[in-house]
Amino acid sequence: MAQKIIIGNLPQDITIEEIAKVLVDAGVEQPDVKLNNEGDASKVTAILGFSDLDRLGAQRIAEQIGGTRFRDRTLSAYVPLFL
Repeated sequence: MAQKIIIGNLPQDITIEEIAKVLVDAGVEQPDVKLNNEGDASKVTAILGFSDLDRLGAQRIAEQIGGTRFRDRTLSAYVPLFL
């Protein structure tokens, strides 16, 4: 079943390539990455899509990413119940 992970507290000028590097550094394979900065541009989030990952695997990845420091920010990450 496909799973998604939301990463928050990203800088306004982040690129998909920079997110990919954060994921590689955390040991995560390259998922489908979408940036969402609609509405409040200061609240940028990334939505990671994994086609072959179960919920437990997604939770583990979110725990790896959550708390990671990136450009003087502490990233948040979670698996949404619905999306």
